[in-house]
Amino acid sequence: MLKVDREPYEVSARFYLAMQVKALSLQADALHDELLSASMANPDQLRRQRLLIQAQRDEAERLRDFLKYTTIRQAERSAR
Repeated sequence: MLKVDREPYEVSARFYLAMQVKALSLQADALHDELLSASMANPDQLRRQRLLIQAQRDEAERLRDFLKYTTIRQAERSAR
């Protein structure tokens, strides 16, 4: 895959923080679900649980990758 120099996405501080929180939440959910999977005996249920865990980790990684290419927009001050 070719790496292309790209302009960073400019996002608000609120959006950036929300994406960070979501990535951390997904990672925490994956850890919690991994602990729950230790008590599962049904192979199909365990397989589905592992797929869920991997999907959560993948999504968290996608969000962190997105955040690597962002800059936080400076807040505009309203003229009074």
